[in-house]
Amino acid sequence: MHNSAKRLARLVDRGHAAVQSVTISRAGHHWYASVLARVEQDLPDRPSRRQRGAGAVGVDLGGKTPAALSAPITMPGQAPRLLVPNPRHLAADTKRLAKAQRNLSRTVKGSRRRRKAARHLGAIHHWVAERRATYLHTVTKLLATTYATVAVEDLNVAGMSASSRGTLADSGKNVRQKAGLNRSILDVSPAEIRRQLTYKSFWYGSQLAVCDRWFPSSKTCSACGWQNPRLTLADRVFTCTQCHLVVDRDLNAARNIAAHAIPVPVPGTVAPGTEETQNARGAATRPTTPQGGRQAALKREDPVPAGPPRESNLLTVPANAESATMHAEKQQVAEGALLARRDGPEFQRRFRREVRRAPLT
Repeated sequence: MHNSAKRLARLVDRGHAAVQSVTISRAGHHWYASVLARVEQDLPDRPSRRQRGAGAVGVDLGGKTPAALSAPITMPGQAPRLLVPNPRHLAADTKRLAKAQRNLSRTVKGSRRRRKAARHLGAIHHWVAERRATYLHTVTKLLATTYATVAVEDLNVAGMSASSRGTLADSGKNVRQKAGLNRSILDVSPAEIRRQLTYKSFWYGSQLAVCDRWFPSSKTCSACGWQNPRLTLADRVFTCTQCHLVVDRDLNAARNIAAHAIPVPVPGTVAPGTEETQNARGAATRPTTPQGGRQAALKREDPVPAGPPRESNLLTVPANAESATMHAEKQQVAEGALLARRDGPEFQRRFRREVRRAPLT
């Protein structure tokens, strides 16, 4: 467990929580116990007065700056700032990882030294992942608890971090530079930030808004709306030729995201532990019938008939005359097929075999 279990123990003693399962796992050189509990708590249905006073904030995620904000936040022990500093967790331990990987490659497979080197390499990777997770949780909680609306951009992380090696026939360009950019993007973890904001905004009463993926937030002036189609990734300052606005490109994108993002409806938000998970049909995945049936997971536009579901049977008599005629024809076809099977050689062989196996009375 990352935190103390005293709070959970107090909730269980008071009858406000029930432990359902405990999962033991190992990461690096640490063991963890993940406790799944059903807890009764009141979630806010609207932002607080402080959140409403702060308004909305736009978040622009990137490789150089993890989050550029349209409104400032105060990190622990730091002054309010618009650009969240990038700690670069992976780059900070690159030398240690390279040395540990070289030591692992020089060992013999199946030896004790190889197992020890693998444990050391896994511990370094776990240390990097834990520091990254702690930093992301700090930033996302500050955003969800400070502002009433948190606006983000719908990023295609898989496409942004795709390799540019190309194929044998058509080789890629600037492969090493693109690989370094991919490492920077994945170290920021934009998809994890989006996932945490999705459920934390529901937990703390704020609302998540998403900007369209194809909206040119970095190329559009946040003051007058003029667009610069020639803006490249190397241009770190946005200069507007219409209103003469000069601003950092990430801050300009954050302001545009805050202005053009569309709020996500609460029923579509998937928050763990809040009974909101939905399937592709928009119905609840957990059955609500006492016997645990699956009839409750259906979502129909027409009214569901009362009573148990009807079986498809040829002996069922239809209501009207036209369907009765069709039913009679189908029944005749079925009876003819049954007689044909009885007259066939395979049926005769099976019949004689069963007669020989039958006990004499």
